[in-house]
Amino acid sequence: MKIMKALLAAAVALAAAPALAQSAPSDTVALVIEKGVTMNVASMGITGDVTYKADGTFSGFDGQYEGTYKVDGSKLCLTAPAVGQDNTCFTYPDGQKSGDKFKITDPTIGEIEITVK
Repeated sequence: MKIMKALLAAAVALAAAPALAQSAPSDTVALVIEKGVTMNVASMGITGDVTYKADGTFSGFDGQYEGTYKVDGSKLCLTAPAVGQDNTCFTYPDGQKSGDKFKITDPTIGEIEITVK
């Protein structure tokens, strides 16, 4: 019976592995994954919500922006083929709370304002 429990625990850990990368998420990245964000892409004049799932997937902007993510400490790395992101990593500042805003820069579309939900 102990072996079955150990195997089940290992299977659960492996199922959660896609959302994890090299190190545990920072407090800000953990909150972003839990609550989601609103992104304001100034260069395109669009704003939309993005949600993250524990299985390592995300979606937003009414389904127009979706893909997978990996976490490496304060970095959130996104793969979204529709917008040309291939493991594109963004560093999120530590200590952010719900309602806080900060900016990241995407190499393709420029500055994005993030609001933590």
